[in-house]
Amino acid sequence: MQYFQSERSTSHGGSLISIITPSFNQGAFIEQTIQSVLRQNGRVEHIVIDGGSTDNTVDILKRYPHLVWVSERDGGQADALNKGLALATGDIVGWINSDDYYRHDIFDSVVDHFETTGAAWLVGRLADLFDDGAPAVFRHSPKISFDALVRDPDIVRQQATFFRRTALQSTGGWNAGLHMAMDFDLWIRLAKVSLPIMVEEDWAYFRNHAAQKSGHANMLRQSKEITAILSREKVAMRMIARHRTRKAWYWAKGLAKQGLIHIGIVSPRFRSRPMREG
Repeated sequence: MQYFQSERSTSHGGSLISIITPSFNQGAFIEQTIQSVLRQNGRVEHIVIDGGSTDNTVDILKRYPHLVWVSERDGGQADALNKGLALATGDIVGWINSDDYYRHDIFDSVVDHFETTGAAWLVGRLADLFDDGAPAVFRHSPKISFDALVRDPDIVRQQATFFRRTALQSTGGWNAGLHMAMDFDLWIRLAKVSLPIMVEEDWAYFRNHAAQKSGHANMLRQSKEITAILSREKVAMRMIARHRTRKAWYWAKGLAKQGLIHIGIVSPRFRSRPMREG
């Protein structure tokens, strides 16, 4: 195990934001993630929980002395997030994965929205980035509620979301038994207690790439976990069946697209496009 802790932020004024980044073998992207946090305004600490990467991730982490980071084998992404939450000292917590990043100079606005609304969590606008080079376009986030989430689990916009640390702690953090749907599970539990404030500001970028965890290869596993969560919440079977059918259709379309890429009919640059858009 390697564990490094820099001096915590000592600047004055405004709430401290703790950013948690779970990471594993994302050396191609993590430096952009780190810099997107480092260049923010306001008071911030950045905690990186790396799962024992074997690429150049640790070398990159060592180049940034402001980071608080650990590199060791863990129980998966949710376990890493809970480790980060245990280290966090900020009143506000953000979760940004090691292949995603924030828009410049948004943290002052995040703090201001928490202070003026008293919200337990905030959801901003998110932009998709694709390997095909298409311009990033920020999307309006659907209004979040428990009913909206169970109707469509795909409305989760995790990268552009910030939480009060006390809200995360009171709901028990992330479910370490989940591999794919820990964000949806957290949002379901939070939405039963307090609804988020929807903020019409551009806050984060979600990178779609061939090797991402949430891609085609894990879609059916994600669907199985979401089904278990919906069943736990006693959601009507017709809604669960609709979700499973929709995910199976996206998976089938993705499989067909992979076949077309393999035989040269579709360009590989479109590989990362989500199945729901293909």
